[in-house]
Amino acid sequence: MTAASPAVAGFEFSSAAGSAAQSPQAETPARAAAATFDVFISYSHVDKATADATCATLEQAGIRCWIAPRDIMPGDEWGAAIVKAIDQCRAMVLIFSASANSSKQIRREVERAIHAGATIIPVRIENVAPTEAMAYFMSTVHWLDALTAPLDDHLQRLAASIKALLQANARGRAHDERASGASAAADAAAGNAKKPMFQEIMNFAYQRTTKQAIGWYLMYLLIGSVIGFAIGRIAATGSAPADALNIGLVAGQLSAIPYHVVLAVLLLWHRAKSASNIMLVLGSVVLSILLGGLGGLIPLAVLSRRPIVERFRPHPSRVGFVLVH
Repeated sequence: MTAASPAVAGFEFSSAAGSAAQSPQAETPARAAAATFDVFISYSHVDKATADATCATLEQAGIRCWIAPRDIMPGDEWGAAIVKAIDQCRAMVLIFSASANSSKQIRREVERAIHAGATIIPVRIENVAPTEAMAYFMSTVHWLDALTAPLDDHLQRLAASIKALLQANARGRAHDERASGASAAADAAAGNAKKPMFQEIMNFAYQRTTKQAIGWYLMYLLIGSVIGFAIGRIAATGSAPADALNIGLVAGQLSAIPYHVVLAVLLLWHRAKSASNIMLVLGSVVLSILLGGLGGLIPLAVLSRRPIVERFRPHPSRVGFVLVH
């Protein structure tokens, strides 16, 4: 058994992502996610014994195989089952012989695998040159020759090579996923960093970040303090100097309750009426009674970070009238 330009466990496999001339590369995450089997075994019916032996050896090594007719479910259309299996496999093992070389069905399977992005792994069991049609698809594929006995030695080497290839693809996918996750996290952090602390202060249908929730808390604490002070001064007007201070404090404290109720209703109106959100509203009212705005605004700041629920608004074109004559 020989192979040119060894790369993975002694062999270089050509990744057929659109062209058989491409060099090995990690499979795409979308193809890996769709893969139900690791290997599709393509063979001529004349070589069924060799194909069955190949399937048995690969499955003993823990490699999931799809082979016809074994894996075609009763009632399935043959051609559709073949296409579906190739699309759901990560590599194709082609048992190449004179019979496979002249088979139109084999050529169609190879072409489908190329367009589906599968890795082509030809195992040559007869010393024949590929036809022009086959050479077009596999002109740079490095052949795995299994011309000499015993066949089992070649199949064991094939299994080791495929496992190494699948592991290399898995490492490539993991690296890509980590890089993608890190990039997304960096973008999210950058996006949050660019959002001003006091952005959309008067917008109650806006989901805030933690920094913006703190800004919202500080701003409405200031607004509540000003309102409470003004109401206290008005309530103390005309009172004796000894009582004015106490009257003003009580009036300011009482004004905090409706102030928090209004803010709570405005925030909750655009959010889910869940138990946790309602508890935040009730907690705000209780804390406003006990601690004033200093404590009552904390649950509302937390509520401002909750997701917004889109309210249904009928489109003008869908609103009409039925005229009865």
